[in-house]
Amino acid sequence: MKMSKVWRVLSISMCMGMLLILTGCWDRREINDVAFVLASAIDKEGDSIRVSVLIPLPGNMGSSAGGGGGSGGQKPFTIKTETGNTVREAVSKLQFQLPRHLFFGHRRVIIIGEQLAREEGVDTIFDGVTRTPENRLTAFIAISDGKAQDVLNADTRLERFSAESMRELLQSEASVRISLKDVVGKIISIGEDAFFPYIEKVKTKIKGQESEDILIEGFVLTHNGKMTGTVKGNAAIGLRLLNHSFRKYDETFNDAGNFLTVAITEADIKIKPVMKNGELSFRIHSMVKASVNEDLDPNRNYDDYETRKQIEQIVSQRVEDNIKLAIKKMQQSNSDAIGFGLHAYRAYPQIWTKQYRKDWETIFPEMKFEVTAKANLYRFGMSSENLGRKDQ
Repeated sequence: MKMSKVWRVLSISMCMGMLLILTGCWDRREINDVAFVLASAIDKEGDSIRVSVLIPLPGNMGSSAGGGGGSGGQKPFTIKTETGNTVREAVSKLQFQLPRHLFFGHRRVIIIGEQLAREEGVDTIFDGVTRTPENRLTAFIAISDGKAQDVLNADTRLERFSAESMRELLQSEASVRISLKDVVGKIISIGEDAFFPYIEKVKTKIKGQESEDILIEGFVLTHNGKMTGTVKGNAAIGLRLLNHSFRKYDETFNDAGNFLTVAITEADIKIKPVMKNGELSFRIHSMVKASVNEDLDPNRNYDDYETRKQIEQIVSQRVEDNIKLAIKKMQQSNSDAIGFGLHAYRAYPQIWTKQYRKDWETIFPEMKFEVTAKANLYRFGMSSENLGRKDQ
């Protein structure tokens, strides 16, 4: 009993002693002392780098039930901007202007200006935005048409902040979800270049009132970190397919004067490097599933096997054309955005390292590709017949 009492006293004494050496919340920071950065824009300005940050203003947000605008017609955010020789120098100058501590842990989007991407390269900013643990590697990254600061300052109607509007767009069907972590991985990998969503700010006018919207134009292609070209329209669809980042989308065809809209619901893309007679080439085969969304031909009968096969052939040809367009754009821009070199390295590591790795940037623009596609029309809607069809 005496020993147990001694141990009990010693245990309590040790616990009390440990309390004396605890640091407590010595580095705490009150929420009222923090300025949360939701998005950053990085531009080139002369020989310097301009960094702009979007900071929400809680006092101007108004009630949540009122929708997007702030109280009294004031913007619910502010844009602060500064220049420096490096990203961190510009951020330090920004910090001196603000009474609150800049916190980047909630940053959702990073926008890079087109001039900076073309002339200096996107990799010049990565050290400044990845070195400190506070920065989120899951933040989406994009390149703007023109100055990134202008896109950041867009006064969008559907969302309170341009940062929120961009975040939703960059994870929508029109884009590919590309984070800071993804881009860094592509840049340091073998036989692969990075590509980015290409965004722009546009002005619209409805009933005499002007508003601003942010749109995704397509994708930016890079080589060795520098912007070398863009991919838009059907070529952008082909790039999304090749990147295995498939999202359901619609295709509209003009079939003998009658428009037909088909939804591409699933896609399986196979990329196979082929070594034949000492020459490297690639075979790309696409398997897609499609369903009919709308058909303006009142006489088309989907019970007919040949009719279905005809539509499948049209869809297959469109998928092939989209992929070929994407490859053509990549070769013209000398940007291996899909990582064909990486596929070749994995299939033939020794051959690729000896014969292709060193001169890949001159070999890739002349590389041969065999593209095929097959479509499966598995759903025609609630009726196999067009309801607008007149009985004879």
